[in-house]
Amino acid sequence: MSSAVLVARPRALALGRVAAGLAVASAAVHLLLVDGSLGSVVMVLMAAACLPCAWHLWRWPTGSVWRFTALVDAGMLALHAQLMGGSPVHAHHGGTSPSLMWLGLALVGAQLALAGAAALRRP
Repeated sequence: MSSAVLVARPRALALGRVAAGLAVASAAVHLLLVDGSLGSVVMVLMAAACLPCAWHLWRWPTGSVWRFTALVDAGMLALHAQLMGGSPVHAHHGGTSPSLMWLGLALVGAQLALAGAAALRRP
């Protein structure tokens, strides 16, 4: 049954695979931010949080997978907006490369755009 659906919706699968690639890239950016501090534990956990979405988006990008991915991405954007704003709560990121932070934001933004496109394509 699933192979017939995959053949019928190759664009949906392709969109999911692009988003999965973005999720893996987001995980890589988080790992690049590991610096040996206590905040590095958070970075590793955030990288690990990207991988289940990547797996599900690659294998079978259903509406619930897209919604969950969009929810996680929105949460990451909210957190990263605080980081970029210099919130004292996240002072452990003081030495973080701004270019990596902007790259991470761009990846999450692109994933949200793909989730929106997937939502519009659904019947």
